[in-house]
Amino acid sequence: MNLKRVLTFLVISLLIAVFTSSQPSSATKPDTGPSIFGEGTFTFLNLIAMRTEHFEFSFDATVNKNGKGRGHAQFNNLTTQTEIEVKLDCVTLSQAEAVMSGRVQHSDDPGFPKHMRVVFAAIDGSQIPVPFADRITPIFGTSIFPGFENDCAVSPLTILLLDSGDIVVQP
Repeated sequence: MNLKRVLTFLVISLLIAVFTSSQPSSATKPDTGPSIFGEGTFTFLNLIAMRTEHFEFSFDATVNKNGKGRGHAQFNNLTTQTEIEVKLDCVTLSQAEAVMSGRVQHSDDPGFPKHMRVVFAAIDGSQIPVPFADRITPIFGTSIFPGFENDCAVSPLTILLLDSGDIVVQP
């Protein structure tokens, strides 16, 4: 009889230990804020080069509880066969739009050398009260925004429809 009580106590203790250790802990859960990510293709009429350029892109950015944003972006110019990788260090995220900027980490595009500050914006059209298609800007050097070179509050005006893909804002 005494053995039965001890075994019952051990089984109950073991079950409690298993269930309480499998519950997520707020101490171990990362405190992530809103995020935006996307991938796809778009077409850009480059008036400087006097040609239509086709791009493939992907990006992923988050904003922490202190409002600091970070992430990574990649733009492949399929027309010129060049690739630009950007480490994002500034992200301004609203309900449906994000403006992101950072430094070029790798590039074989002479127009975007390594360490150049760049900016681009993206819109999740499904988050707008009257939904429309997702949109993105090409990347631009921040030097075209005098006084805002290290800021991501100024969005480029050239906003383009995606040819394919998706952009998603997660509040």
